[in-house]
Amino acid sequence: VIVVGMKLVGALLVSALIIFPALSAMRVCKSFKGVIGVAAIISVACSGIGVLSAVLIGTPVGASIVVINIIIFGIFALIGKIKGR
Repeated sequence: VIVVGMKLVGALLVSALIIFPALSAMRVCKSFKGVIGVAAIISVACSGIGVLSAVLIGTPVGASIVVINIIIFGIFALIGKIKGR
């Protein structure tokens, strides 16, 4: 059960790390090129902030990165609503 659970959590973590930056970028960018650039910047920033917060707070690194991604997605969703997208 533990091995299967670890593989499932790993798959969910990887999918979250791929999906959230792209969704966040789609909220504010109109072009495909813009989405790719902004998603790359979001990924690097969220990874750095997540690792730093994990070290400071003492939480798991993967979960911290995903939480930061979710927070950034919420911020970008609000920006997208303000912009009318």
